[in-house]
Amino acid sequence: MGIYDIKPKFQKTLRPVEALLIAYKVHPTYINVFGLVLSILGGVALPFTQTYPLLLLYIPVMAFVRTACNALDGMVARSLKVHNQEFGEVLNEFLDRISDSAIFFGLALANYTNIYLGSLVVIIILLNSYLSIASKAAGGSRQYKGFMGKADRMIYIGIFAVALFITREWMLANWFLWFIGLGTLLTMFQRFMMIRTELYHE
Repeated sequence: MGIYDIKPKFQKTLRPVEALLIAYKVHPTYINVFGLVLSILGGVALPFTQTYPLLLLYIPVMAFVRTACNALDGMVARSLKVHNQEFGEVLNEFLDRISDSAIFFGLALANYTNIYLGSLVVIIILLNSYLSIASKAAGGSRQYKGFMGKADRMIYIGIFAVALFITREWMLANWFLWFIGLGTLLTMFQRFMMIRTELYHE
C-alpha cells in the first residue's frame, strides 16, 4: 500500500486545475518541465537550508506541486488527445529521474548530511525506477506500487522539511535518508516480486 493507491482521489481534486490547463491548451510537456524546474530549485535550495532555514518551507510546496504536475500531465494529455503520447511517456520518465536526483542529491550536499549516504540513496531511487520501467519494456505493466513510491517520497520529504524547520535538529537528515533508502529497497523488493509474478512463466 502506498500513496499511489489514492491517486484517483488526488486526481479528482485537481479537476479544476485540469480544466484550466485544457482551456488554455497547455501542452503536457510544459507541465513536466515546470515540475522539473521546481525540483531543481528545491535541490539547489537544500544545501543552504542550515544557513537560511526559511528555504526549508519551499520544500513541501515544491513536493506538492511536483506531485500535482505528475498527475496533471497524463490527465491533460488524455483530454487534449496529444499525439506521440509514447514519446511523452519517455520524456516524463526521463524528467522524473532528473527531478528525483536533483532533490535528493541536493540534500546529500547539505553540510549536515553524509554525502555518501545521500548519494547511495539517489542510486537506490534510480535503480527502483529502472526496475519498474524494465518491467514494461519486458512486456509487463509499469510498476508504481510499493511502500516508497515517488509520491510517497515527496510527502515524506515535505514532512521532513517542516519538522527540520521547527526543531532545527539537523541530525534528523541522515536518519531521514536512511528511512528513504531502506524504504525504497523494500519497495524494490515488492516490485520485483510483483513483476516476477506477472512475467514468470512455468
